[in-house]
Amino acid sequence: MTNQSIPLIKQFVALIKIKPFDSSLEFVEELADIMISDLDLKVVKKMCHIFNLAGITLVYILAQSHLVIHTYPENSVAHSDLVICANHNKKEFEKSLRHALYERGVYSIEVKTVKF
Repeated sequence: MTNQSIPLIKQFVALIKIKPFDSSLEFVEELADIMISDLDLKVVKKMCHIFNLAGITLVYILAQSHLVIHTYPENSVAHSDLVICANHNKKEFEKSLRHALYERGVYSIEVKTVKF
């Protein structure tokens, strides 16, 4: 086997508790758009699914990989998963989340880095 370099892959996962919870598509798109702008990411494609009873899944295919946001309005929770081939860190990701949620009633944000 030849010696191959490992690509730069970073994954950040956040669980966000918000009260009062805004379950609108506009809220989720605004959250994603601010994060994308703050981290200087490029959107290739955007897809969305709105569930019948509650919740939204918003997916952005990025030139650098992808961003997914799921909402669980019944639990006042949003879940964000960012996978990027760019040199950003956990603090930058969390800062972009806090910026996007600055005027919202954020109860807590828990961010984790997935190690490869």
